[in-house]
Amino acid sequence: MRILDLFCGAGGFSSGFIGLDDEHLAIDNDTNSLSTYTLNYSRARILQRDIGRLHAIEIERALGATPDVVIASPPCEEFSWANPNSNTPAAERIYGSGTARLLLDTIRLIGDLSPEVFIIENVAALLPRGGREIVAREFNRIGVDNLHFNLIRAHQHGNPSKRLRVFISNLELNLPRHAPPKVMEAIGDLPPLEQGALFSPSNDVPNHELRIITDDKLKQVRKTRGGQGIRYFRSSKDRTKPNWVRLFPDRVATSIIGLSRYIHPYADRLLTVREHARLMSYLDTFIFTGPIDSQYNQIGESVPPLISSLIAKEVQKHIE
Repeated sequence: MRILDLFCGAGGFSSGFIGLDDEHLAIDNDTNSLSTYTLNYSRARILQRDIGRLHAIEIERALGATPDVVIASPPCEEFSWANPNSNTPAAERIYGSGTARLLLDTIRLIGDLSPEVFIIENVAALLPRGGREIVAREFNRIGVDNLHFNLIRAHQHGNPSKRLRVFISNLELNLPRHAPPKVMEAIGDLPPLEQGALFSPSNDVPNHELRIITDDKLKQVRKTRGGQGIRYFRSSKDRTKPNWVRLFPDRVATSIIGLSRYIHPYADRLLTVREHARLMSYLDTFIFTGPIDSQYNQIGESVPPLISSLIAKEVQKHIE
């Protein structure tokens, strides 16, 4: 198979397809994410491009042919429930001047390339307020009538954190269900940090370093109980969402979002990048690079590798 990954980010969506393909092309415009991608997938071909200005001819030249499978994760910030403008009609965002318009470029490239399978991942909040109808209409314009809006709740398939996403595809995705591990089952065996590190072997786990916070924040963290946050941001006129939330040790983690940070269930500190990665089903062999905030964002903005692997198996069965 020849695989094209648009808006590849750090490579979460690619992870299940690496090894199933003969040629793999990944495209993004973020330097830090591409550095992480290149480090972990040395065999893949990489293009750093503004996908809004990308032409299918350039993709065909880089792959040597048209792709069999296109996976894509166009920006979802304008559709997210965390966005204060999420109540506006979908048409104002999709046909506007912001990043939501990149969804149209994704559909354009799929139409030009005509892959056997395509899968677009985005937040489920894309669908209301006319979003589903717009997507269906735009695909109809490129000759695609067989369209499935696959709603996938990652924790129902074994992911250690909750995550509801829509995977728009010409393939119906029926993923097997598995019980997910709880928070401490997922991260509890990592080397302790702070004082506990004095009595443990050396920490050789990549991206597992203590995130230093100010004394004022530390005082707030110490007072925070499970499920509570020390910061709140407004997501609409009448709705706020917590940030810096302390996770429950014996529950599935809440959704791991790029711009959010989380407090360890027992220790008075923020989770490390590696703990974020564990809660998104990344193996410890997957290494994140770039500034620390970029590393957190790369994880929170990605498709969990576990979900990617399950989807890749569905695609492989369909193609075979």
